[in-house]
Amino acid sequence: MDIAVTGPRGGQLSPGLTAYTVLAVKSFAKQLGISRLKSSILVRVHSGLTVDGGESEGLCEALSTRHFVIDVALFGNWLRTLAHEMVHVKQFAKGELNSALTQWKSNKYCDNIKYWDQPWEKEARRLQHKLVLEFDKE
Repeated sequence: MDIAVTGPRGGQLSPGLTAYTVLAVKSFAKQLGISRLKSSILVRVHSGLTVDGGESEGLCEALSTRHFVIDVALFGNWLRTLAHEMVHVKQFAKGELNSALTQWKSNKYCDNIKYWDQPWEKEARRLQHKLVLEFDKE
């Protein structure tokens, strides 16, 4: 698994934050059973993040089933947000969720489901705390 970490607009982060982020991604990937996949993850760390005109803590984009971009804002609990987005990486990589967000584990969904009711979001919220707790133990 190739992991790259960049700062705002592709800029550099402190070496400590970069190393900590890489360690966290590796831990989350191992816990989620995707650490052996030949994949690449680009984590872009932001001071603030706007998605569709609103403030957001994180975002995961599947460029393919093996290439992913995660955007994480440093406000709030950014480590929990990173764990949440890594759950989405697992969902995309294992084919549980399609990139159009219309199919979840062989069930079709339309786009009128409220964000908090989407099953892939429920799973990510359920696992994010467990992933961070386990990482903190390491």
